[in-house]
Amino acid sequence: MPTDVDIKRHRKWTKQLREAVQADGWGQVLEAVEAYEQTSIRIMDELPEMDLSPEQQDLIEKVVVTINLRTNCLSSLDGHGNRPTKDEMAEIADVLESALQRTPRVFPIDLADLEPPPSPEKAATPPSLRGADVAAKDKSGGGRLEIHIEKIGLKDVARYVDPQILVSVYSDDAGYLEPKVELPASSALDPPYISFEHTISLQTPLESLRRQNGAVFFELLHYKKAKRKKSVRCWAMLEMDEVREAGPLILELYAKPCDVHRKAVHLLTEKPLYLHVTLRLP
Repeated sequence: MPTDVDIKRHRKWTKQLREAVQADGWGQVLEAVEAYEQTSIRIMDELPEMDLSPEQQDLIEKVVVTINLRTNCLSSLDGHGNRPTKDEMAEIADVLESALQRTPRVFPIDLADLEPPPSPEKAATPPSLRGADVAAKDKSGGGRLEIHIEKIGLKDVARYVDPQILVSVYSDDAGYLEPKVELPASSALDPPYISFEHTISLQTPLESLRRQNGAVFFELLHYKKAKRKKSVRCWAMLEMDEVREAGPLILELYAKPCDVHRKAVHLLTEKPLYLHVTLRLP
């Protein structure tokens, strides 16, 4: 349940976003971009410290993704990306304001609709689906990275209840590039491994990830019965300089909390334990 501090933070987020939307509506592009960026950064810096339900967090993260998409629209030099519009951002501000209410507003936008439309010669290509087995092509012909998450190695796997992987894509330049994806919990324990065997297709084109110095983050969540909430055990990351060729890859495990800025990264253990993934390149 949100604390008084959480509620005060949330009010500041809403006020800051409405100021950004107001500048956007007045055609003050530079001011709007700066305000949107500051709002996005502030929310993502403070959100991990707040006592919110998974549904509340998911809704707020969608708001942040939409803010970042609007920032990209306003910053675009090639005329691409006219959504979300400034009017849609006003609706998003209403959603954020309602996020801590018992019955928040329904998120009004399908984020998948905001991806760039395919070029005519690619029109027959099916749209990208999260977790699908086919990587879609974007309008410039660049493809999307597929990651097959196989297993994670830990010395004490038997004690984790409903372990699952939370995947996010982040860039210091643009913030969260797409909504976080929570994969199904696993019960496949083969000490010292927890097997997942799930494939995810990123929404962001690989070329865009490289250009924005983005990275993919994997957090291992597990359920703590005593606290009745999910907790992060450890995390791993895939940086773009590691994406060289298709095939298996092992990723080091780091101590929580997950640092998307990649500045305070500490190994979980000296033991040779990793997250095992397989990359499928476009």
